[in-house]
Amino acid sequence: MKFEIKVQSLRQLARSVCSAALDTASLLQECSSAAARRAGGAASRLCLERKIHDLRSEIGLQMQAVGEIMYASHRGSPSDSGKVQEILEYVDRLQEKLDAHRRELETLQGLLICPACGEANHANCLYCQNCGKPLSRQ
Repeated sequence: MKFEIKVQSLRQLARSVCSAALDTASLLQECSSAAARRAGGAASRLCLERKIHDLRSEIGLQMQAVGEIMYASHRGSPSDSGKVQEILEYVDRLQEKLDAHRRELETLQGLLICPACGEANHANCLYCQNCGKPLSRQ
């Protein structure tokens, strides 16, 4: 049995191998880009979850302080209603930040936020499950 290798066949084979290598490199680059995007999204979600946890903890501490002031007042100690008001206003600001972070996290998780009532809905919903208003996909 005699094998003949023609230069033309080798060139075609080399071009095919080169093309396959370029396709593989392109595919690997797309995969690494997708992995980087996913990692970035996961990092963003983790950061928001940490902020939410910290805000909940701070709100809990501030409400505990209000409770201690109220209990002291109940026990006959003079209370500073101005201090209670100051703490509650601070808690209101913390709650606004908490709500904003929750909405952002829900958006990152693929949920749709109702523009009318602020309720989180699954991505396949056309109308809000809470108020029935149409959901925006923008």
